[in-house]
Amino acid sequence: MKTLRWTLIPAVCLLAGSLCLGQSVDAFFGFNSLLSSQNAGLAANGVPKLGSGFYPSVGGDLIFLPHNLGISAQVAWRGSVMNYGGYGLRPIFYDFNLAWEPVAPGSTLRPDFNVGIGAESLRFYTGQYTCNFFSGCTNYTSTNHFLQHVGVGLKIYLTDHIFLRPAVDYYHIDGNVEFGVNNAFQTGVSIGYTLGPSS
Repeated sequence: MKTLRWTLIPAVCLLAGSLCLGQSVDAFFGFNSLLSSQNAGLAANGVPKLGSGFYPSVGGDLIFLPHNLGISAQVAWRGSVMNYGGYGLRPIFYDFNLAWEPVAPGSTLRPDFNVGIGAESLRFYTGQYTCNFFSGCTNYTSTNHFLQHVGVGLKIYLTDHIFLRPAVDYYHIDGNVEFGVNNAFQTGVSIGYTLGPSS
């Protein structure tokens, strides 16, 4: 039995290595701002502008399909809580995408294009805790809105693996009645690391 196990381990490693050949795996942490228009009617009633504040983000991609196609995901959240009608509010944006990197690993400049779907989660802090078996205890309620996402970035490699990535993301948010606007842009720069082969 031990002999079989020690025979299978290298075989599995070789198979995994051959499947991973040519893959590119990237992870990044971003510093962003959110831009949007403001609904004049809601602004007159004291509703703040969605597009304001500092938005950190975390994301990554896995390029593993022919023609440098793959998948990507990102989450961005407002760094500080805004005042919305006496409640604290933190917008959070999630997106899951089809990704395309037209330039193969090994280049100093690698553009990337992302198109996908996601959600805007508006987290209202109520000051009261509610508890349940699945999510534990929280002091907020969330309102979620479906969104469509398009993003463009440029990975600028400082070393074989470390890169800076300026990027622009566009969100089209369905039913965003809390702010009365359906469109928002996120602009910023990320620092990232390529986990897969760099050439």
